[in-house]
Amino acid sequence: MAVVKADAYGHGIDAVSQAARDAGIERLGVATVGEGRAIRGAGVDLPVLLLDPILPHEIRSALSADLELSIDTLEAARAASEAAGLLGAVARVHVDVDLGMRRFGVLLERALSLVAEVAALPSLRIEGLFGHLPRADSDRPEDEEETRAAIAALSAALRDLDQRGVLPPLRHVGNSAAVIHYPDEVTTSPFNLVRIGTLLYGYPEVRRPWTAHVRPVATLTAQVIALKEIAEGEWVGYGRTWQAPSQRRVAVLAIGYADGLPPSLGNRGAVDLRGKRAPFVGRVCLDHALVDVTEIDGVRVGDAAEVFGPDLPAGEAAAAGGLAVCELLVPALRGAERAHA
Repeated sequence: MAVVKADAYGHGIDAVSQAARDAGIERLGVATVGEGRAIRGAGVDLPVLLLDPILPHEIRSALSADLELSIDTLEAARAASEAAGLLGAVARVHVDVDLGMRRFGVLLERALSLVAEVAALPSLRIEGLFGHLPRADSDRPEDEEETRAAIAALSAALRDLDQRGVLPPLRHVGNSAAVIHYPDEVTTSPFNLVRIGTLLYGYPEVRRPWTAHVRPVATLTAQVIALKEIAEGEWVGYGRTWQAPSQRRVAVLAIGYADGLPPSLGNRGAVDLRGKRAPFVGRVCLDHALVDVTEIDGVRVGDAAEVFGPDLPAGEAAAAGGLAVCELLVPALRGAERAHA
C-alpha cells in the first residue's frame, strides 16, 4: 500500500497515485474522503483505504467512491452497514487496533470480540485488520522491546482469529520505518501487506546499508530576489535575532512561513546555493527568508537556492530546525504548490 495522504506528502496525489498504479502497487492509503475522491477523479481504480476514522455524515460519500473504511467501534461499523444497505452496496472495512499510539483504534483485548460482532453485520465485509507502531523508527532498546512486543501481541491475536475462522484477508502493521527496522516481523505471516509512506518519497526514517540507494523525489528551490550589503554590527530581520559579526552579504529568498518554510530554521538551517551552504540569518518572515552568502562567489538576483533536494537532503535540512523530515517536507511542498497554483 502506497500512503498518499496529505496530498501524497505534498508531492501531488493525482500524479503519485497514477505512478503507484503504473508501478504495480496494489493499494493506496489516505486520511480523508476528499483525498479518496481525488484519486477516483484522477482515474485510479485501485483499492483505497481511509486510514482515519469515518464520520457518520461522510459514509455515503465514501462508499459511493468505493473507498474502504477504518473502524474501531461497533457503532461505526453499524453506521457503515446501514449506509451500505441503503445504497445496495457492501462496505469493506479494516479494523484498526491501537498498539500504543493512543490516537485511533480499538484496544487489542477488545479487538477479537469486535471482529466477531462486525462480521455478523449485513452489507459489510471485513477486508483487513491493522495497527500502527508509534516507535518503529527508534533504536533505543526499550522502544525496540516495546515494538517487538506489540507486533508479537498482534500476531497472536491474528492466530486466534484464524483458529476461529474469522481471519481478515489483509493484515498489516508495517509502516515505512517498521519495514526497514523489523522486516522479518512485519513482512511474514500472519502479515501480508505493508504501508509505505515516507520511504516511498525517498526519506528512510531508519538507516540500513540498502537505504543509501534511496533518493528523494522532490526538489524545492526558492529564488534570490534581492541582495543586501550588511555592515558589521547591523541587525537583520525581525526582533533583532541576528547581528552581523562583520561586513556581510545577505540574499533575500522568495519563500517564508506562509509557503511552509518552518520558522525554526531561522538562524539554524541553511540552503544550498551555487554548491555551497548559505545559512539562514534572522527570523523566517511571512513571505521571505534571508541567507548569508558572503562566502559564496557570484550570487545574483534570480539564482535558485535549494531548500531541499539532491544537494541538501530534506532530512538534513529538517534536523537543523529540530524537525522530523515530514514536518519540513509536507508543509513546504504544499506551500510551493499553492504558490504556483
